[in-house]
Amino acid sequence: MEFLEVLSSRRSVPSFDPSVSIDRTVLLEILNTANLAPSSMCLQQWEYIVCDTPEAKARLQAASFNQKKITEASAVVIVLGNLKAAEQHAEIVADANMEAGYFGEDRRERWIASAKKGWPTERVERDEAFRGPSLWAMTFMLAAKEAGWDTAPMGGYEPDKVIAEFGLPETHIPVLLVAIGKANPEITLLPRVKRIPAETLAHFNNW
Repeated sequence: MEFLEVLSSRRSVPSFDPSVSIDRTVLLEILNTANLAPSSMCLQQWEYIVCDTPEAKARLQAASFNQKKITEASAVVIVLGNLKAAEQHAEIVADANMEAGYFGEDRRERWIASAKKGWPTERVERDEAFRGPSLWAMTFMLAAKEAGWDTAPMGGYEPDKVIAEFGLPETHIPVLLVAIGKANPEITLLPRVKRIPAETLAHFNNW
């Protein structure tokens, strides 16, 4: 599909066909495509837990106000923000930068030190742990649509329950859920809700 077709046809579906499963190879391809999303210093402040078994989806459903679409979906991705991505990913990203020709061995250690220095405040650190994963989630939904799958972003979950149920370390926080599967064929989607135009929302050069 052309990009505008992908963008205009992507919808947040309210219900999935529970009889459809998704092969992990296919899912990994979509996840890797989503990893092309931009991030601060290319540090990829995201990780994810993929719930693709009935048992895992049931556990997530119990921590997400019992939303039916979680167990209907082929899989649900718990998108996580990594508060310590700079510390954990700096060497990997530095080597990738060198391989791509951005800098040489002489700059590697300085770049790593700069990345690991981190953000000036905990608030900025937390902001980045939401900003990057949010960009990743949107990219994931578009990649899924291009590959023929439907998605639904979900914010209806209880963070403390998700953290406890899935054993998240203190360095990682749940940002949102994204369900993926095939739309329930018994449900006809209404036309897309009309968006507020840019002419109303745009402020050029000042408020």
